Amino acid sequence: QELVRKVGLRSVRQSCGTTLEDVDAFLKTEQYPLVLKPVESAGSDGVKLCSSYNEAKDHFELLMNSQMVNGGECPAVLCQEFLRGKE
Repeated sequence: QELVRKVGLRSVRQSCGTTLEDVDAFLKTEQYPLVLKPVESAGSDGVKLCSSYNEAKDHFELLMNSQMVNGGECPAVLCQEFLRGKE
């Protein structure tokens, strides 16, 4: 997404962090729902569509204290705007 943005194309608004403070401003200013997911995992492991700040905050903390299906810890959480439309 960052490379797409650098060349001037529309990309998903997002914020990534290892602490809630890293993403707090994003979580407080973006329109809900938002997608939260671990940066390293497999498939849909840990991916959640959050409909409120409190839900996003709780899921962020859960991910940062969880072991992923690939056996590793969650190094960071990616928070992204939810894009509506057909897949």
